[in-house]
Amino acid sequence: MADGGLCSFISYLVNLVLFDNGSASNAISAQICKPLGLIFSNKLQMKRQLLQTLTLFVILTSCNNNDKTSKNNKQTDNQTTETQVSVREPNNTENGSIKGNFGGCGYNYTPSENAIDLYEPRPRELSQINSILKFSGLASNFKIYSASIDNAVATIIDNKRYILYDPKLLSYTDIKSGNYWSSMSILAHEIGHHLSGHTITNKGSNPKDELEADKYSGFILYKLGATLSDATNAIRTLGNDVGSTTHPPKSERIKAITQGWNEANQTRYNGAIPPPPNDNVENLCEYTSTMLIDKEYIIADEDNSMYGNPDILYGIITEVDKDITRLKIHIVKSSQSFNEGFRKIDGEDWDVTIDNNNWGGNSEMDHSCSLNFSSFFVPGRRMKFGMVEGYPGCGTSEAGHWHLTYAKAIDGNKF
Repeated sequence: MADGGLCSFISYLVNLVLFDNGSASNAISAQICKPLGLIFSNKLQMKRQLLQTLTLFVILTSCNNNDKTSKNNKQTDNQTTETQVSVREPNNTENGSIKGNFGGCGYNYTPSENAIDLYEPRPRELSQINSILKFSGLASNFKIYSASIDNAVATIIDNKRYILYDPKLLSYTDIKSGNYWSSMSILAHEIGHHLSGHTITNKGSNPKDELEADKYSGFILYKLGATLSDATNAIRTLGNDVGSTTHPPKSERIKAITQGWNEANQTRYNGAIPPPPNDNVENLCEYTSTMLIDKEYIIADEDNSMYGNPDILYGIITEVDKDITRLKIHIVKSSQSFNEGFRKIDGEDWDVTIDNNNWGGNSEMDHSCSLNFSSFFVPGRRMKFGMVEGYPGCGTSEAGHWHLTYAKAIDGNKF
């Protein structure tokens, strides 16, 4: 490279670094290029000069980058200040507003408005939200306002939870479905976002969070008394057939609501299961139909079809009344013969009556087993047992009334 070429290259580097100060860069270039004649007359000096030039270039580049970073940080700070969200809450005399992009989780799309007006909520929606929270076991800690947003939104602003809804949207879905369950489903969905922690990060909607909120709405609507059709009407009306980056397709959302509704349905039969009592089951009596059923009914069962060979079930006593005449039994497993004669009831809770529970009555209960009765029939008792519906010759008058005909305690560690 000729000395003029090297000088031009150095000048280019300096101009690249100090692009915003032409006079300064030319002066620096001149100082660097001045001794070029000496540089090329001595190779060692040329190497040293090149090293000094590169060092200067690195230093200048570093300073310039630091300056750019500082400018970028200032720009980011300015943007943050500009996008801060402010809320003016409405009252009885004037409307409120939200200024700034408040984000949050929207029912069918992520909100992008930069300014909206707020209005006091209607008593109808307040009552609906209170009903939902009642079945969740929670107190209301949301600020609830209506707004013309064609949406329903759960969001957090200044560490306060908000639920915003468009009353026209709720009314529209209720009119389409013919009842109020659709609006209830939408509000339950937004409450589900808050309870699931989706609004804490303020990252907005995403398919996973939307499905969790849908499942919650299905669960709560079952608890409130809605049918599965009632629980899915809103999303059938407002959902999109094709999903987006923020919301899944309508079909997936219907599945999530259905799953929540079905899980709530199963809780009808699933009470709390007490632990087994701390005793030795070998010391407990085995109770037969002749001990538990009055003699008159044993005699009436002439062919021994009701009390002779009980269909065996396995269960856990969850509740006992104070007189030990009624039990609630969680069914762990029912036998094949019971399933064929009635139906499979595994996992359900059943109310069962004990006709005779003491010695000296109209049965064959002996004194020892009568004394052990209160020790046997306690919450948490694991047992195999038999039960029959009604009494011999009573027809349908005793339909739905189940009577204990057999009971034997089982080691609590077995199930």
